[in-house]
Amino acid sequence: MHFDGLRTASLDGDWDFFPDDHRLADLDRLAPETIRVPGLWEAEGHLDLDGVAWYRRRFEIDDVEGHWTLRFGAVMDAAEVWLNGAPLGGNDLPFTPFELDPGPGLVAGGNDLAVRVVDPPLQDPEHRRSAHGKQGWANHVFPSRPSLYMTYGGIWQPVTLRRHGPLVVSDVFVNGDPDDLVVTVEVENRGAATGAGLGIRTLGQERVLRIEMPALARRQLQARFGRVTDDHWTPERPVLHDVMVDVRAAGQASDSKVVRYGLRTVRIQDGRMLVDGVPYRMRSVLVQGFRADRLYAEGDRDQIREEVAAARAMGFNTLRLHIKAFDPAYLDVCDEMGMLLHCDIPVAEPIAHEEMGGDTVLTRRCVAAARAQVRRDRNHPSIVLWSAMNEIGDGRHEIRQWQGYEAFARAVAGAVSEEDPTRPVIENDWIEPDPDRVFVSDILTAHWYGRLHRDYLDKIEGASARWAGTGKLLFVTEFGDWGLPDMPPSSDPPFWDTRAIYAAGLTQTLWPATVGRFLIETQRYQGLSDRLQAEVFRRHDHISGYCLTELTDVPHELNGLLDLHRRPKPLAAAEVARVNQAVLPMLRLDSMVVRAGEVLQARLYVANDGPALADLTVEARFGDSAPPVPLEHLLTIDASRSPASHAEARFGETVSESRVADLPAHRVFVGDVLILTAPDEPGRHDLVLRLRAAGQAVSENRYPIHVVARRPAAFPVRLLGDGPTADALRSVGALLGDDGPSVVAEGALDAATGADVSGRLDRGEVVLILAQQAGAAVHYPAGVELTALETAWGSTLFTFATDHGAMPSLPRRTVLVAEDSTVQAASVVSSVGGRPFPDTPVIIAYKPVPGAMTGTVVGSHGVGGGRLVFCQYRLAVRAAAGDAAACSLLADLVRWAAAPRPVIERDDLVKDDGRRLYNYSWLDEAAR
Repeated sequence: MHFDGLRTASLDGDWDFFPDDHRLADLDRLAPETIRVPGLWEAEGHLDLDGVAWYRRRFEIDDVEGHWTLRFGAVMDAAEVWLNGAPLGGNDLPFTPFELDPGPGLVAGGNDLAVRVVDPPLQDPEHRRSAHGKQGWANHVFPSRPSLYMTYGGIWQPVTLRRHGPLVVSDVFVNGDPDDLVVTVEVENRGAATGAGLGIRTLGQERVLRIEMPALARRQLQARFGRVTDDHWTPERPVLHDVMVDVRAAGQASDSKVVRYGLRTVRIQDGRMLVDGVPYRMRSVLVQGFRADRLYAEGDRDQIREEVAAARAMGFNTLRLHIKAFDPAYLDVCDEMGMLLHCDIPVAEPIAHEEMGGDTVLTRRCVAAARAQVRRDRNHPSIVLWSAMNEIGDGRHEIRQWQGYEAFARAVAGAVSEEDPTRPVIENDWIEPDPDRVFVSDILTAHWYGRLHRDYLDKIEGASARWAGTGKLLFVTEFGDWGLPDMPPSSDPPFWDTRAIYAAGLTQTLWPATVGRFLIETQRYQGLSDRLQAEVFRRHDHISGYCLTELTDVPHELNGLLDLHRRPKPLAAAEVARVNQAVLPMLRLDSMVVRAGEVLQARLYVANDGPALADLTVEARFGDSAPPVPLEHLLTIDASRSPASHAEARFGETVSESRVADLPAHRVFVGDVLILTAPDEPGRHDLVLRLRAAGQAVSENRYPIHVVARRPAAFPVRLLGDGPTADALRSVGALLGDDGPSVVAEGALDAATGADVSGRLDRGEVVLILAQQAGAAVHYPAGVELTALETAWGSTLFTFATDHGAMPSLPRRTVLVAEDSTVQAASVVSSVGGRPFPDTPVIIAYKPVPGAMTGTVVGSHGVGGGRLVFCQYRLAVRAAAGDAAACSLLADLVRWAAAPRPVIERDDLVKDDGRRLYNYSWLDEAAR
């Protein structure tokens, strides 16, 4: 390497690599491999290397006069550096840069640079004492390999050597406040005592400071520019400015630094977060920073730009850069594109809980990691929020009560605020709002992971309302559901490839179509689930925003809107783009199933994340081209109405006879109850909401409504048990008495009832057993096993209908989305009679890994001379209350039990991607 007059030279490229630990003196006797720098050694093929490895690079310098700085952009995890056999120093922060003074060790001619890199294995106590990011996270759920949550090693960011004078500009911080612009500069003296001149130039202004620098001193100085009128940085117009700082020693230029920044402020005021004075509602998506080729490292600048553009196209205004200090190039791109950032410090589980405190090795390292990252990145105007740590204490909640935890939280979050007082900080990005255990922050967080069913949506609706009026901001910083990516065949799959696992699991589920069709259906499910959860948060004015998990898949964690290769899941992306509209009309629907021709009622909300709008109308109709429902439904929003108004729009009426004032800026409007009549034709129909201002289209939202036929089940049945099941059966027209098939009430199967059922089946009768708790499995007459289903983070339970037509109220050959969301099962039949499926499975549940399972929700099995029909959907309470989905499914079951369907033979698999799973023929067992 020759400088040829350059101040800075790169040491990137091919280095010698020596896996395993060695003595420095022994390296010359070993045969090195070649490895590329920058890069993680796992990405270079050393997947199973944990512990220690050596790097070595030889370079030449013709002239070594002056002062020098050797800079490492980042080394994962710890580094010790030698130059020409002499130790220079080291670093134990895996995500941020460190600089060393080579001093007299640098010689004219050839130089040998050696770096000992340590990547502590997951079981090493040192791993739990470090700010390691997501290395080794949740390996009990996502084991590495094949998960990418491994521990990593290597010189993974650039290495440079820079020449300068005795005085060095070691840090520049611009507060970005256009009302009081301040530039803070840190100067370090590497030589003898000297006088210094410091020049700071920006926005056409200059400040010159004269200082005395003692030998080896470090000084911090400020230059105040006051109020400036230059262009501000905004997401719509991300104008960037430069500040140039140079320092002179004894009249000679010694060093200089140019830093980009933007003019804008971030404040919390009156219960809202303001970015440059404008209320900020976070519409964020979580970014992990994993890639198929670079593993735990970001892509190049073009790839980053494409990734950010994809997020923006889906309507996101913020990215949460999750639990690591991302490559500065990522932040630069976001500055240039106007994408706001919520940046995490890499303090996460697993961590040494017993070593938390005010001044322990763990605390000192985490504080150092926080300071280093914030100092590196705080000039980026795109950053509006920090998280000091993530879910510390999850899985062991009692540690949050310890004094050591409080001291640790105060130390780490306090360090972030000290280094950057211009932005708010989340203390511990936690799973539930917990103001009593938040010590230094004005922000509460929630990580609300759930699924697409009514119980869960009601749960987060109630939780959202509960946390109004705390005096702190509330962000839902994690939520989201799963959808599987495309799985094209591969002759040489990478180690993290999950396609074979999912495809193999799917073939065991009795899914009646192709793998490709199933993947598309799961993405449809994911999109609607994500959207309906986000709508809950957008209906609450005190919730300052949300962050969807996540932008891209990580192997075995398939909740990305893009796959690991950044290919979109189109149906999921489209739904998320809909909910991310700045102005969003919404309906709070109790169910997305309605009977044909019946009335649907829902309250109207409009979330406005922009300026006020006047003269608004909302049009509601079924379908895009069909005429409005008989109501006409041009509904006028009256901002003067109380949000508690219960006025209803009926035939020939409008919600308000007066013209509208304004839809308030940056607020959620709570409107009136809309009443519409459902179409007469069963099937899927889009309920479309269109919002207009002064006659001009503003936004549109739509809901897939499943319309079911009105088909009473007027059959005699014999009820075994009591509770709401009797009212439910009457609601669907069943005739309770002593004739017809027997129906075991929900939750009523005990030892006595089980014996009664066995006798009836032995006599050739038909028995319908409605949903039972998992513990009731011992009372079933056919060796049934029940597996409880838990709504927990970590993959989704998908349900689908086979080709059997016993449940005509549900669509066949599709993953069910909202069609069963009000009645979802709490447990499924995972085996019957020693087999995984009954004779006639009708509704199947499939949960991919982690925790893979398959079971039957609705099915039938021959027992003795009779027929057992079972259903684990929870129907009784909902049907008794008139829920359309519950009533239609219960009617289907009664009809099936009382009047078995004729023989059904199917061998016409859908061939949407040319790949079959298998052939089969369904034979209704009652006709055998």
